[in-house]
Amino acid sequence: MVTPNKIKVISSKLKTPGGKETIWGIFDSRDAVVVLALDKENNVYLKREWRLNRKDYCWEVVSGWVEDDHPTDLQVEEAATRELQEEVGQKAGKLTKLLTIYPTNHFRGKWHLFLAEQLSSSQLARDEHEYLDVLKFPFLEAYDKVAKQQIPTAQNVIIFQLAKELLKI
Repeated sequence: MVTPNKIKVISSKLKTPGGKETIWGIFDSRDAVVVLALDKENNVYLKREWRLNRKDYCWEVVSGWVEDDHPTDLQVEEAATRELQEEVGQKAGKLTKLLTIYPTNHFRGKWHLFLAEQLSSSQLARDEHEYLDVLKFPFLEAYDKVAKQQIPTAQNVIIFQLAKELLKI
């Protein structure tokens, strides 16, 4: 089932193992996909997008929400494929799942990280709120843009480290 809200805050009263009552909060979020799109010359497609928390533009890999509340593996892969086409206009001939993680113990939703290779041009319409600049950079330059030239996000750092290790870069 598709939920209208991507994230909501839930607070619950809990009793700790020591017997103390406390309030614990979590973000009840959908799962998300994070995709590093790599062409045959080891260039990475990055998007530059406005982010409210920064009040500025930042460089990122492809990412987005999975539409279903409790997605199957196929629905997660479909979301990765859709986001890749919407955000950078590419379709992967090879999509490799790198890892599934919880971004923090305060989120219900998981992040599914993918490496997209064997790319071909295939643009889907972007979400109406997305205003993106898309450029390709050599792998290490792309990593420098997302992890050193700005305060990095966890998803960018993690996916680049996993891809770097897998590709032996």
